[in-house]
Amino acid sequence: MTVFNLFLRGGILMYVLLLLSIAVIAIVIDKYRALSTAKKANLKIKESLQQQDKLDNIRAILRVYGIHSPLGAMLNKLYNSSTDDMDLIKESMEATANGEVQKLERGMGWLSTFAAVAPLIGFLGTVIGMVRVFMNIQGQSQNGIDINVLAGGIWEALLTTIGGLVVGIIAIILYNDIVQNLEAFAKSMQEEALEYLIRYQASEK
Repeated sequence: MTVFNLFLRGGILMYVLLLLSIAVIAIVIDKYRALSTAKKANLKIKESLQQQDKLDNIRAILRVYGIHSPLGAMLNKLYNSSTDDMDLIKESMEATANGEVQKLERGMGWLSTFAAVAPLIGFLGTVIGMVRVFMNIQGQSQNGIDINVLAGGIWEALLTTIGGLVVGIIAIILYNDIVQNLEAFAKSMQEEALEYLIRYQASEK
């Protein structure tokens, strides 16, 4: 029996699990793509700034290209700030960095929800299937119970549990991997901020 036939035998909730799996894949692709784009943009702005020694050139680059990368947006608050209060500048940089990370985190709540809900939907399908099995047993009790029908009904009911667990396990693994990538990205932003703060203060002196 093929996977497609097993899917059809699982009942209507298998279609719900299919939709959940499609949503999970879409979110995961979007998150990995967004992270990759942000990393490349940060690397590009960093390479551009390393080639500049004058503050005016750095400020000009950040005004024009800084908005295209999380790192650039954060450093723009440092080099193009309207105040000389370093505490305010640091707070502004931190708020900008948090905002950029939050943009990358959009959709993660749904991914976590789908990872938790998928197994529950699978269990629901199994419970519904078992109820049908016992209803058939009750209907056949007068003529004797057909073991083959009973066994067939049980394994068909368990298909949704398998489907739900598969979707849930994959979603949890991918969710945790993306979370780790986001944490590493946020940490790298903090390290870059500290490095440029030191560089900025040295240039000001």
